[in-house]
Amino acid sequence: MKNLLLITILFFAFSVSAQNTEENRFIEVRGSAEMEVQPDEMVLSITIQEYFEEEFQKNKEPEDYKTKVPLAKIEDDLIKSLRKAGIEKEDIRVRGMGNYWRQQGKEFLFSKNLEVKITDFSKVNQLTSLVDAKGIRSLNVGQMSHSEIEKFRRQVKTDALKNARKKAAYLVESLGEELGEVLSITELNDGSVRPYMVKSMMAADRAYESVEEVQNITISYQITARFKIK
Repeated sequence: MKNLLLITILFFAFSVSAQNTEENRFIEVRGSAEMEVQPDEMVLSITIQEYFEEEFQKNKEPEDYKTKVPLAKIEDDLIKSLRKAGIEKEDIRVRGMGNYWRQQGKEFLFSKNLEVKITDFSKVNQLTSLVDAKGIRSLNVGQMSHSEIEKFRRQVKTDALKNARKKAAYLVESLGEELGEVLSITELNDGSVRPYMVKSMMAADRAYESVEEVQNITISYQITARFKIK
């Protein structure tokens, strides 16, 4: 009786072990995908700053700086230039305001940062000719994007998962096995966008340059997927 009980226990343990081994048969692979997208949105970051009229007059020393141009006038002139270039008012917003100490000046010079959303890139070159360099401390491209960027992110994620399944399938099939359902999916990134490059638009002490070329945005995505082996 004891021998029969021992055999039964051993057989049951072997059956459970075999079942667990069968259930734990899986393959884990990494899938990746990327997509290049031509941007259709640009955000210009423009910093304006108070200045003295005497700075731009010949034979004037810092101690002669007395006629300060207020920030409100500089901003008003800038917005007029932007509107003239076809920029809508709702596409212009203030991002920050502060003050700047000119070492050789007599007063605090206030500055303000504005962001301008542009969907027609041909307007960028118009802005470089319309904006008065006086009072403009910097003019840079702050961000490049696409109006349907989230749609493209989802597509790249889907392609990465398909890539993982395709890779797992041919590896398993090369061993004469059959790929089963997906067991788990782990995201390794969230559809990162590679940095873009554009030509410099402005330096603090020289004239504007035109933006002649904008590189595509590259969206990349990686996952780790685990699939059951039938």
